Amino acid sequence: MKRRSLIQRLTGLKFLSALANFIFVVINEVLGAPIARESYFAITGGVIAWITGESYIDGKAVGK
Repeated sequence: MKRRSLIQRLTGLKFLSALANFIFVVINEVLGAPIARESYFAITGGVIAWITGESYIDGKAVGK
């Protein structure tokens, strides 16, 4: 199995999505952005579900 470099890992779509989600949470919680709780959980939950699904697919592809 080929190992990816740190730069490749930091520019991966899953990592960037997680980073964007983290920034969204910080803006909402720390800076007090006026985002409705339902929207907040829908966006955050959607990103987490997508990352989990992509990780599962990637794991299955490695096992082939």
